[in-house]
Amino acid sequence: MQETSLQSLRPPDMSLNDFLSALFQALDRVGLRPCILRNYEGFPDMNLGNDIDFFIRASELPRAMRALGSIEGIRIVGYSERRYVAILFLEGVSPAPEIRMLHIDYNLSLTWKGLTYLPADAVVQAAIRRRAGTLNFFVPSPVHEAIISLFASLLVGAWLKEKYFPKIQSAFAANKIQAIAALRPQFSLKVATRLVDSVIEGDRHKILSCVRPLRVSLAVRSLLHRPVGSVLAVVRHYTREFSIRFSPRTLETVCILGMDTDGKTAVIESLMPMLQSAAVRVENPPSGWRLPTRPELIENALGEQSSTQAAGGWLASMAAVFVGFMEDWIGQFTGRTNLTLRITGSCIADLVIDPTKYLYGGSMGFARLASKLSPSPDLWILLDPAAKESESAGSTGRSAESAGRLEAYRAFVKTQKNYVVLDASRPVSNVTEDAYAAIIETFSKRVDRKLKDLFQFPPSPRP
Repeated sequence: MQETSLQSLRPPDMSLNDFLSALFQALDRVGLRPCILRNYEGFPDMNLGNDIDFFIRASELPRAMRALGSIEGIRIVGYSERRYVAILFLEGVSPAPEIRMLHIDYNLSLTWKGLTYLPADAVVQAAIRRRAGTLNFFVPSPVHEAIISLFASLLVGAWLKEKYFPKIQSAFAANKIQAIAALRPQFSLKVATRLVDSVIEGDRHKILSCVRPLRVSLAVRSLLHRPVGSVLAVVRHYTREFSIRFSPRTLETVCILGMDTDGKTAVIESLMPMLQSAAVRVENPPSGWRLPTRPELIENALGEQSSTQAAGGWLASMAAVFVGFMEDWIGQFTGRTNLTLRITGSCIADLVIDPTKYLYGGSMGFARLASKLSPSPDLWILLDPAAKESESAGSTGRSAESAGRLEAYRAFVKTQKNYVVLDASRPVSNVTEDAYAAIIETFSKRVDRKLKDLFQFPPSPRP
């Protein structure tokens, strides 16, 4: 990638109002009308939710994506698609102060385990036009919006989201007959009536007790009316879920290397809030192989030997590296429900380059083999302290040793496919901005290639 300091040149972030106006116009040009499922009360200037939920038919997704891609000034840095939703993360939109990204969901169907609980056509045909400032868009009818908001947590996750409950309760109380009628095609009359009455009463225990009857009723009626289609829908759902949960394709990893541990920590801590809307989950996980910080692994491996004594021991060191190596690989395939971005400040390459720092007393050949076989991050960022080192360097052995380690770090990152070397002698804020720019550039290019294959998507404009 690059070996020089990046220029942190970012165009001004688009306001939420400007973005929504541009997107609604683009959707209209391709023959789609924007339908927002919820949290639109703060439009055009404020988004009351963590994301913006659009509702479109699955067949309309290619047009909706091309409409989004036609908007200048934004870049898509994350994309994940399930049977019922396409999830996007946009950089260049500021929905609130200090927030640089926006999470958008294109909801494609309203289902549980692949079984439809509210037909798309019914929602679209009953949608109501709404105006907010200069924006014109559609929202579900009060009954449909209440069902969607209720089932997003209750039917799917067996819990009740209190944020939406007052509005749900009010809609059911004012439209009891319509609410039961909307549920009736997919659920039995008894189950639908019981749910609506429980919501109107506000009895949380009764509402939660409706979960099992709702799921059973939906499954039975779906199988009775569409036996083959329902079975195929369930199979497709679980196939896609398996792919999402146990595939490394939904994991993006950035590893930040550097000799100054405090400097790495400061950059990562500054990056985390900047990247919070870059994926469903943004995390800074502890590394499993770091010997001084994971003594319990050594204790498990050696039993009675103390962690302090074992940290530099041959067998203890290799056991800890092996356990950490396995954790890294297992972590590639488990523990995620959707797109995840991991920012880490340590990897096994650190151990290979500077074994004494991590009290490693095992075989270096084993450590190098583990490093080569470990899952590689999507982007390496080296914080190069060359300026600081030159200012403080003298004739001491320590300075010569530090210079050797620095050269080893430089040589290592040059063997990687995607890397950037940043000048760590500058203020943390500047280094963080350059690291942010490198991460956004890397992932937006990857998403561009993916979307081009899926939708003949135009590339994102570069700042």
